[in-house]
Amino acid sequence: MRPFELIKQLDGQSNINRREIITAWLEEHNVTYWKQEYLSGVNLVVDLGAGDKRVGVSSHFDRVPEAPGANDNASAVAVCFDVIHRHQEKGDGQMGVSVFFFDEEETGLKPGTGRNGR
Repeated sequence: MRPFELIKQLDGQSNINRREIITAWLEEHNVTYWKQEYLSGVNLVVDLGAGDKRVGVSSHFDRVPEAPGANDNASAVAVCFDVIHRHQEKGDGQMGVSVFFFDEEETGLKPGTGRNGR
């Protein structure tokens, strides 16, 4: 899936649907990930490579209710997918990459987005 297609697919989706789209992409591309579950959210973490040096790349997949969320932060999710894809193609084993897809970055930023307002 091309980045712009992904952004369009994530646009307007609920936070849960956005997480499911991300996990489906990871599974389709044979990317091992783990879920970091906490009170009301789920972060997704990908670790690639085992080099002594590591770089971390992150995005958040949640959005403010009633907002489309196309550029808040679907574009960064697309960048994370591209980093994963490029590492799969060209990773040399000397540089590890950790990719984080954070949930609940928006929590509390707007009225009604607190933990009980999801």
